[in-house]
Amino acid sequence: MGGKYVLVFVGFLLLNVNLFSKDIVILPEIDSIAGIVDIIRNSKSDKLRIEYNNVLISYLNDFLKRPESFNANFSKVKGITVLTSDDKLLRVYTWNLQFNDGSYKYFGYIQYKNKNKIDLFFLDDKKYNSNGEIRLYQSHSEWYGAIYYEMVTKKWNSQTYYTLIGWDGADFLINRKVIEVLYFDRKGLPVFGKKLFKLNRTLTGRLVFEYADRANMLLRYNQKQDIIVMDHLSPNDSKYTGIYAYYGPDFSYDALVFRGGKWILQQDIDPNIAINYKRDPKINTLKRKGFSKNF
Repeated sequence: MGGKYVLVFVGFLLLNVNLFSKDIVILPEIDSIAGIVDIIRNSKSDKLRIEYNNVLISYLNDFLKRPESFNANFSKVKGITVLTSDDKLLRVYTWNLQFNDGSYKYFGYIQYKNKNKIDLFFLDDKKYNSNGEIRLYQSHSEWYGAIYYEMVTKKWNSQTYYTLIGWDGADFLINRKVIEVLYFDRKGLPVFGKKLFKLNRTLTGRLVFEYADRANMLLRYNQKQDIIVMDHLSPNDSKYTGIYAYYGPDFSYDALVFRGGKWILQQDIDPNIAINYKRDPKINTLKRKGFSKNF
């Protein structure tokens, strides 16, 4: 019963924001967003989380269409990560719902400055709604789903590629880390999964790492060396090969180097190079705001 009253209050607050802003003193939009996110995080049932999340999506859908939202400061919003590209043309927003069975569903928006306007795209997580279908997860309406915590901007042959590094809580047994490339086609539409990762002789469009829920995996951009560094994962016993709930770092490191328009795998790099990087304070902020400590 109490949850319903809270939902009504949120709806009333949003109504005031949209209709009566000239006549009464109201909270800024960011405060409203932070309030809704807090309600979601404090909700005890999956049903209420979904209801409040629908309110959040509706509000963000209106707010992010406004040009001034592109520069809005989301630092007080505890449950949404916001990444801005180096060229200041792209903003990516991601968040998730954690359900009582330990599973997650991910949500997000893309804001893209396309000439004289800002295009907005909702990211629709289809990872657990495949119904047996083979999905490529290449469009915003068929998204793989993750919390993106780092973005690397690279340009090659007049095309800009945004490499996104993310985390997926998966379930009680495993975590995942994800790397994929986002670019915009000639129509200005976002495309995921560009095959820019070269692993020996194989090209792939997305790297997904699975490892034990209790383990930590380093997967970060080392700006000083201009490489993406990752822990090499292996099982704690060879009999568990292929069972990722037993995988974790084995104290060796691999890296991805951007060369010739591709991210090329380099195995077993010098550990001193791997860990010698400037830690991004924004990622430390994400840890304090309640996201995974494994970033």
